[in-house]
Amino acid sequence: MKQKMTRTEFEEKLIEIGAHRYHNQHPFHHRMYTGQCSVDEIRAWALNRFCYQRIIPEKDSYVMAKLESVEDRREWRQRIVDHDGEIDDHPEGGLRRWLALTTQLGFDKGYVMSMNGA
Repeated sequence: MKQKMTRTEFEEKLIEIGAHRYHNQHPFHHRMYTGQCSVDEIRAWALNRFCYQRIIPEKDSYVMAKLESVEDRREWRQRIVDHDGEIDDHPEGGLRRWLALTTQLGFDKGYVMSMNGA
């Protein structure tokens, strides 16, 4: 049986995996950044990214609910604010930016919010 990794070993392994498998290494990402994607491919990508980003704050809140440390909860709370925004300090959360992009690409806001295109 494999021995459990230490926290440091686990973090190092994640960084190693990320260096090779993170989204910026994907062939589509390279095509997009070199102008080789069609408008429809960009539209589909933006809609997909909105749907993905829409779920992140929910996932983060589940993780946060399991944390015992106040400091850890505060760190995860910030992740939620970064996506959802906050009325005073962060009115343009990441999710709103993705929604703006999808509507600028011609999608109806209601359709995007419904996640029917996922």
